[in-house]
Amino acid sequence: MSLANETHQRSLRDFLNLYNTITEYCFNKCVSKFNERAPSQIESSCVDVCTDNYVQFNQRFMFNFVDHQERRKRDLERVAAEAAAKEQEEQRKQLQEAAAAYAAGQEQAVADMAAASIASESGSSAPMPADIPLKTGQAAELLENLAAAGGAGVSMETLQNLPISSTIKGEQLEQTK
Repeated sequence: MSLANETHQRSLRDFLNLYNTITEYCFNKCVSKFNERAPSQIESSCVDVCTDNYVQFNQRFMFNFVDHQERRKRDLERVAAEAAAKEQEEQRKQLQEAAAAYAAGQEQAVADMAAASIASESGSSAPMPADIPLKTGQAAELLENLAAAGGAGVSMETLQNLPISSTIKGEQLEQTK
């Protein structure tokens, strides 16, 4: 069965249900004498008023129902859009945090390499702890000193190829060339 045919049958069924409901309601409300073959003038006018009222009520009800459904749909769309925006904001924050962690990890790797190199230059057998915080400028200065001193086994090319981000926590870090 096609969709148009199903829709047509559903519409016809709804109309017949409404017609039967109105007929039954108004008949029970208005017709009280079964002695005559035709309804009396009072009964006819009662049925006319009843059906008019019922039809007007049904139209208002359907108008309000459709209006309510449209408002509900707009509200659901608004809530979905807000949820999507919130999720997008959370993803953006997570990306920023990941980028900051990555940048901090790169800076820590440079600081670890510089600290290990200083420890080997000073003849200390124990490496410097990797958790000594070095600011961006200090790490860059250590790299320049290492490069100038021959790097204690670290070549200038190795130092230049380190993956150092261009900005770490708002400070500018320049790679030596």
